[in-house]
Amino acid sequence: MSHRSACALALLSGISATPVVAVTPVTPVGVESCDAFLEAYAQCAASPGVPEAARPGIRQGINTMRESFRDSVLRNEAARPTVAYQCAQAHEAVRKSLVDAFKCDFPAAPAASQALLQSPPPSPGSPRATARPAPTPEAQALAKANAYTEAQNHLVRSHPLEQQLADYRRDNERVLKLGTKFGANAWYHFGIVDFDGVIDELEKAVALPGVVPEVDAQASRLLAALREVNPILKALTRYQATREFKEDGFKFAREQHAILVPRVDAAAKAMDAYGTALFEREIARDELRLAALPEDAPARRLLSTSLTLRRAVRRFEALGPKADVAPFLTALGEVSNANRHLGTVLDGMSPKANSSCTGYTDTVASVIGHGRDVARDIRAKSDPSQPAQRFNETYNRSVRDLESCHKNESRVRPG
Repeated sequence: MSHRSACALALLSGISATPVVAVTPVTPVGVESCDAFLEAYAQCAASPGVPEAARPGIRQGINTMRESFRDSVLRNEAARPTVAYQCAQAHEAVRKSLVDAFKCDFPAAPAASQALLQSPPPSPGSPRATARPAPTPEAQALAKANAYTEAQNHLVRSHPLEQQLADYRRDNERVLKLGTKFGANAWYHFGIVDFDGVIDELEKAVALPGVVPEVDAQASRLLAALREVNPILKALTRYQATREFKEDGFKFAREQHAILVPRVDAAAKAMDAYGTALFEREIARDELRLAALPEDAPARRLLSTSLTLRRAVRRFEALGPKADVAPFLTALGEVSNANRHLGTVLDGMSPKANSSCTGYTDTVASVIGHGRDVARDIRAKSDPSQPAQRFNETYNRSVRDLESCHKNESRVRPG
């Protein structure tokens, strides 16, 4: 579902303000709009509002862009107009996003760059090809939001951080306290995978032209948190794999523990804020789409069930040990009604609906059951952690089932 841009931009991230450090000036690309863009970018990066933690990423990003733009022109001089246009496009999009996020001093594109945006170049090597119009801001925002969603799905599937951190503590707490007193059989178990793949995916999403105001700032915050914790994850994975803990008596593990835990916790919180921002944006968008669909259309029934389920998830996330579970149970009842209507519509489709769609209704029914178990345990003042975990896992499976239904059954796509 995601559409990716060939124009690679830098990313900014960070959450704490520190004294200004000037960014190294960029080497000219030799394309006027590109040099103007990169010079303005460097000026923004040196502004007081940009956190120190973001500066290494900015420098790397500027260098990457510079090399990319220069290489494109060196490999094919005919690509110069396209590169110039991409730089002018990037200047407008990145300026708006960064000024909104950091209130930095990012000069506007010069008149020559703005003029380029009025006449997109034809594809290099195709003199008779009709120039395609520039993507609209709406199309750019949609592509960026899709890329953000892909990164979020990757995160959810590969890094359940709260559980991973709990497992790490369970496996190592006594070892970190007693070390070699456990003898030769004492072992350091790490098990938290590094974020290399997610960071790369999120970098590409942040780099896309376009603005997603509900999510951009949270994406930058998450990227900063992942970059903070990633080197520690790699070092501790290597530490376990090489069994260095046998040689230093767990000294390095104890030293890193005090750094690791707060950084993993910060990354988990940033993941939650990022996911919530995406979640709320999708609900708002789908509510508008729902209103435009015919009342009994399969697409409307499917979207209605999905929306009703997501509203119940909102209620679930608001629960606490002493919470009033009545609103959550009411929301689950609404999901049950919507899911029943969806099942009736799917059963009446001819030809028969794809099995992935009927599978979705089954998964939603399981989510409802686990949610009611959570409410039961809260009311009984029992531990709801197990049904809550099953609720989360099953809800995530329902998202995947919904994707499969949309992919395999054209009649239920909202368009």
